[in-house]
Amino acid sequence: MKKYTEPTAAALLLAALLGLFGLAAYGSPVNSGEVTIVGRLHADSADLADAVLVVEVEQEHCLRSVLLRNGRFNFEVPVGARARLLFVKPGFHTKEVVVDTQHALCSDRARKLNDKVKFDVVLEPLAEHPNETYAGPVGSIHFVKGTGLMRVKHDGRMVGAMDDRANDR
Repeated sequence: MKKYTEPTAAALLLAALLGLFGLAAYGSPVNSGEVTIVGRLHADSADLADAVLVVEVEQEHCLRSVLLRNGRFNFEVPVGARARLLFVKPGFHTKEVVVDTQHALCSDRARKLNDKVKFDVVLEPLAEHPNETYAGPVGSIHFVKGTGLMRVKHDGRMVGAMDDRANDR
C-alpha cells in the first residue's frame, strides 16, 4: 500500500504555472500574422508613374506599399487591423478602399483562403464626372467572425461639390 503525501508549495506552484501556460496556448488567437494585399491599379491607358498608393493603418500609421509603373501593388496588413487605402493619380478621381482584417485568419480554412487578398482598382478620369467626388469609400473588405469568409461591398455613388459641402454643415 502506497502512502499519500501532501504536495509541496513548489509542486503546487509548478502545476499552476503549467496549467496557465496550457490555457494561454489554447486561448491564444488563431488569427495572428499578416494578410498580403495584391492587385492592380488601372487608369485607362495612362502611365502610372505619377500614381500613388497610400496605406493608412488604424488612422495613425502608414505602411510601406509598392505600386509599380504597370499598376501592380503589394503590401501586408497585420491581422486585426483596419487599413484605409487611397489610390491617387493626377487627372483622376481618388478612390478609397477600406480593409478590415480582424477575422481574416480565424480558422484553418480562412488561413488558406485569405492569406493573400487580390483585387483591382479602376480610376475614373475627372473629365467624366467634373465637380464630383465619391460619396465615401468605393470598396469595403471585411471577414466574417467565426468563418473568416471574405465579404466585399462596392459603392460607386458620386456627389457634386455642392452636395458635399451641404453634408459638412
